Amino acid sequence: MNHQQIDMFRTLGPTILPRLINADCLDCVDDYGDYAILTYNLAKPLPIKEALDDMEDNMDLNVLYHVETFSATKRGEHCCAYSVPTSGRMYKLNAQAGSDKMLDTVYVYVFDSLEVMLEALKSDLAQHLRRGVVISKMEMSRLVADFM
Repeated sequence: MNHQQIDMFRTLGPTILPRLINADCLDCVDDYGDYAILTYNLAKPLPIKEALDDMEDNMDLNVLYHVETFSATKRGEHCCAYSVPTSGRMYKLNAQAGSDKMLDTVYVYVFDSLEVMLEALKSDLAQHLRRGVVISKMEMSRLVADFM
């Protein structure tokens, strides 16, 4: 993984989404070659609706989906947003809330290539659409168009 991309996100993230990304709350960085995952544990849990509002208000981010999930023992919500490829940044954010609808952890995926990022987003969208009730989602054609 290009550590310059990770360092750039670690610098810019807190200015882009200060309530979600805080340098003091970075728990770990896991490098997987084509991408890295930065795990942020929020100092104060945040309602998922407010996190989505923050993502939507940022012009460099597109919300990919917001899904409510159900299982026999658990209920929650998942959301994902990604950086607009024309911004020169390649990352996506994943967050999930429990039945209380509060986020306490955000996973940031930083990518080395647009191809890997697009495939990860397509896979993420397809998996989450099968998991529960869709509150909002981006059409696959719009997602692919963002990468043209």
